[in-house]
Amino acid sequence: MNKILKISTLALFASVAMTGCIKETEPNSVVTAESVAQSATAVEAMVNAIPVAEALPYSVFGSGNNQGFDFGLPGIMCATDSATGDVVQTTGDANAGYNWFNFWERGTSLNSNQSRSQFTWYCYWNFVKSCNDIIGIIGEEPATDEMKAYLAYAKANRAALYLDMARSFDPLENNYTNVSAVKGLTVPKITEATTEDMARNNPRLTRDEMFEFIFSDLNSAEELLKDNSHTAGKDVPSLAVVYGLKARAYLWLGGFDKSNYAQAATFARKAIDESGATVLTESQWLDPKTGFNTPNNSWLWYLPQSAEGVTNLVNFVAWRGAEATWGYASLVQQGVHINFYNRISDTDWRKRAFTGPDPYAWWQENKAISNINLDDPDFEDYFAPYASVKFRPAGGEILNYKVGNPTSVCMMRVEEMYFIEM
Repeated sequence: MNKILKISTLALFASVAMTGCIKETEPNSVVTAESVAQSATAVEAMVNAIPVAEALPYSVFGSGNNQGFDFGLPGIMCATDSATGDVVQTTGDANAGYNWFNFWERGTSLNSNQSRSQFTWYCYWNFVKSCNDIIGIIGEEPATDEMKAYLAYAKANRAALYLDMARSFDPLENNYTNVSAVKGLTVPKITEATTEDMARNNPRLTRDEMFEFIFSDLNSAEELLKDNSHTAGKDVPSLAVVYGLKARAYLWLGGFDKSNYAQAATFARKAIDESGATVLTESQWLDPKTGFNTPNNSWLWYLPQSAEGVTNLVNFVAWRGAEATWGYASLVQQGVHINFYNRISDTDWRKRAFTGPDPYAWWQENKAISNINLDDPDFEDYFAPYASVKFRPAGGEILNYKVGNPTSVCMMRVEEMYFIEM
């Protein structure tokens, strides 16, 4: 990780240093940062590009060096879920060669010299740079509610990214590795004001320093969004999302100082009240066409995906939608560990989203929520035990990846806030 840290810090500075001019599509023409700052349309385009870029395929290694997990933040979500031991490949050893997330499932090949570690590191810093560009262009004193909102979106996004990195790279006490030399350290801080000299000598921030920075961004975003007349969709962070991010941050800090749990509950409640969101019903949760693929009354924040930005292999649905017959989804069928499944009460209808030990018996009871017909000879042995159908292909499409892959990926929903409050 030290080598990756040094290389990425210098490489990132090189890209940050060039934000004074932005290339246009026409040859030999540039747009200055000052002119962009005067154009709400140009800034809006940069803001809208952030959530799109965060879910694009081949986001780090490129299409010429295919890595099946390389689809931005949704890929990182799949990786970290796999690392918990709850999310597993359900199809067994026969198709193990297709499972690009087995590195996280098994905890192997994740050291500082491996591409798997580079994926997470480079993803976050690329997205941080996008936020820094916007913050640097707008400045700290925007004149209109529209520009104030754009600045708030960038700061909230940046805070969310640093929060993820702080929690991922903060080495905790464990039974296998001595972390005493780096205990309490997170990651370096790079902002729109980072200079070359600062980038060359940029040590990891302590946990306290990092969260002071995270809260400064969130506090600023909160003030910018309060009483703001500008309206936007859920693909950018709202005031409710800012409160939700504060709840997440205090929840993490509660692991080191329990007094922070009260603050976590307070901001979770603020997120619930501000959002007006409601929990999903059974029919919504298990809907075979829209289940966990379409913005709804529960979601506070999501990443959009368009048909132009998906592939048959390197995509969220191509991994998480076991009903999708293309890509890796049907070959690997990410599902849940038997211990996870058995801990779910039989009276909990969410258990129906997993096929259980006998997929055909499950299907007989759940035909109405399945896009796969196991009585069809082409699909009679389709599902593996404990496979998940929680994340559906768009519209329930199981054959055409161009139709089924462009779904939205949830970044925050109101149920999480209720759990934090509890």
